[in-house]
Amino acid sequence: MRTGSRPGRFFAAFEGTRSAVPIAVFRVVFFLGLALHFFPSLIVLDENYTAGALRTQEWNHWLYASLDHVSHSTLRMWSILTMCACVMAVVGLWTRAAVIVSGIGLYVFASFNSLPVQTLALVDAWAILLAWMICGGGAEVLSVDAVLRRRRLGADAPSGPSRAPRLLSGLVLYQALLGTFFAGVEKVLAAWPGTNEMGILLNYPQGFVIRDWVADSSWLHGSAVTHGLTWFTLAVELGAPLVLVLGRPRARLFALVVYEAFFAGIVTMLQVPPLFYCMFAGGGLLALDDRQVAWLVARVTRRGA
Repeated sequence: MRTGSRPGRFFAAFEGTRSAVPIAVFRVVFFLGLALHFFPSLIVLDENYTAGALRTQEWNHWLYASLDHVSHSTLRMWSILTMCACVMAVVGLWTRAAVIVSGIGLYVFASFNSLPVQTLALVDAWAILLAWMICGGGAEVLSVDAVLRRRRLGADAPSGPSRAPRLLSGLVLYQALLGTFFAGVEKVLAAWPGTNEMGILLNYPQGFVIRDWVADSSWLHGSAVTHGLTWFTLAVELGAPLVLVLGRPRARLFALVVYEAFFAGIVTMLQVPPLFYCMFAGGGLLALDDRQVAWLVARVTRRGA
């Protein structure tokens, strides 16, 4: 299949190798997002994961029912192990093992009690963690594993920019883009085009969903602004994923800038978990091609120098 064709560009995201920088950056951002999301409840263990705690069930029923039979010391050990594995994934130490241990641990605790951690973004997080467990990778650069590998190989270490298989980065990118695209589809089915849903959202009372500065900014509550934001949301969620997958390089770069600005705007205006931004905005960076990545790395390196 010709890589210049649209089907070719679609499948090219999963074939061969690419610059190792984007998936390594995503690894750091994604696991930092998981840490920010889960660590508060894992640290204050007694308030969230004991038999007497107020609990809700969202994931595995068997695990939810099994909490009563797990000792406090075992829970504490699991929480420490899970947090340590998540930190190891951030720094890229024994990365695949760290992903497996942290992914299983986080899923277990979310099943024990989803009340302190439940968010729609967890659906995508479980999918990304599972793909990472199966594929491995993501630690070719910006990791302790990479440093240890270079020291071990010494003069035999390969020269030139590090490469990584495309499969993992392609799966992560498409997970983020599919989640974004079908969020737009759901909004169309929910009649967003004929209503002013952003007007309803931005007029929620202060302290609930919207940030305080949004509640205090009267200009954001006008009909023209909220209608514009409604249609802008639909355009980005339905259009940006398609352009990032099928568009030409310049169009993809423009779509990526709009996509990143969109998610930055969401976290700036709405009280959403950091994991949401880390996963979707971080995943969008995987749409950069090798030439764009090389240009960005050169700029960052030159500034650092």
